[in-house]
Formats: sequence, C-alpha cells, structure tokens
Amino acid sequence: MEIIDIVLAFLFGIVGGLLSGLLGVGGGIIFIPVFDWLFRQKGIEGEELIRLMLANSFLAILFSGISSSYKHHKQGTFYLKEILTIAVPAMIIGSTMSYFITSAEWYKDIYFKIIFVVILLITLWRLNSNKKKDTKPEKPYSLINYIIIGASTGLISAFSGLGGGVAMIPLLTMFMQMDMKKASGISIGVIPIMILPMLVVYAFQNPEVQNSGAIGYLQFWVVLPVIIGIIIGSPIGVTIAKRIKSTQLKSIFAILLVVISIKYIYQLVGALTH
Repeated sequence: MEIIDIVLAFLFGIVGGLLSGLLGVGGGIIFIPVFDWLFRQKGIEGEELIRLMLANSFLAILFSGISSSYKHHKQGTFYLKEILTIAVPAMIIGSTMSYFITSAEWYKDIYFKIIFVVILLITLWRLNSNKKKDTKPEKPYSLINYIIIGASTGLISAFSGLGGGVAMIPLLTMFMQMDMKKASGISIGVIPIMILPMLVVYAFQNPEVQNSGAIGYLQFWVVLPVIIGIIIGSPIGVTIAKRIKSTQLKSIFAILLVVISIKYIYQLVGALTH
C-alpha cells in the first residue's frame, strides 16, 4: 500500500469506528466503500473483489463491534439476553450464506450492488415512515421475534457486508417499538458474535490474490490501518451517542444512508448501461 492509501484507510477507520459507536451499525456502511476503493486500486474486479470487500469489511466490523461493545458494557447499556437471542440465528444464517458465496462464482458484482442499494433504500424508507411510533411503549421480550430478526440480520449481512446494524436497528425499532439508543446498543453487541464464524469461512478459502500477511480472503495488512482508526473512533462514538437524543441519531443515520445510496446507485446505473 502507498502512504496515502494507509493514511486514508486510517482516517476512514476513525470515521467508521465513530459511526459504529454512535449508531450501532458496525461501520460496514463506511468499510464497504473503503475496501471497494482500496482493492480496485490493486486492479481487482468481479467476484474476487466482492469476496475481498465482504471478508475485510467483516474483519474491520469485528474490531469495531468489540470496541463499541466494551464501551457499552462499561456504561451499563449492554443487553445480554436480547443480544444472544439475536446473535445465535444471525451467526448460523450468516456463516452458512458466506460459505455459499465463497464456494461458487454465482454471486456477481451486479447482484451485490443491487442488494446493497435496495437494503439501504428500504432501511431509509422504514426509518422515515416510523416517526410517529417513537412514543409507543416498547413491546415485551419475544423469543420468536428476536430469532426472526436475528435470521434476517445474518442473511442481509452475508450478502451486503454491512454488519447487520442497517437491518437490525430498523427491525428492532419497527417491530419491537424499541428506542433507537437501546436498539443501537443491542445491534453493536450482536455484531462481533455474528461476524466471527463468517470470518472463519473466509479465512479457509483460497483467493486468486495471494499476499503476505493474509489468511484466505482476510488481508490483514490492508485492514490494519482501518482497525487502528476504529479503536480510536468507536469509543468516542459511544460516548456521543449517550449524550444526544434518539431523534438526532435517526437523522444522522438517515443522512449517512442517503450519501452511500447515491454513490452506489451511480455505480449501479453505470454497470447496467454498459
């Protein structure tokens, strides 16, 4: 990597960590575009690019989730029962789908872009269509509801590389009438548990791109500056999240979704017209 690439990866890691701690989304919204750019700089395209993006986004998300979860635990906003109920089905579904993605050439770049954009737009729509429900009381704990949310999160995460928070937070706020802050705390707790077996799947594959310091698709030298940035940014994000209103968190989340959606819609239109 060039020096400028390392510096930019570090800065993006800080931003991703900050957003992870602030919103509970794992940082994948930032990490996917970052690794898209870094690996395209190396001339990597097609299905191999998608696998590298997904694998290394998950690796960055793992550290982001651990760092933010520790901060939430210290602040007393770590909801163990809900986290485990969602994490187990998310882990099973996510790792299973990751295996299918890496075992054949069927998951094309165009499919990834379509799924990525659709998920972001649906999430944005749901956030804005549920403003009137903020005052309703939270629904009681429901095993079946949390299992469904976990399975959906694992599926969406495996195909999009977003870490699951983009799906999990709207599902918790929509179906469980949960406060945004609590939903963010649960989401960031689920993410490391869900991500770990998915990383194992990617680690045991044999990519076309072989680099020193890599295990399967996990390119540690590429991810390292991002991880360092995450460790700095995520505790700051958690601290800020505790001090601002849930409505402000939703607004920040929505703005972020709009920006990333525009970027990938542009790429998708370009791919479809060529």
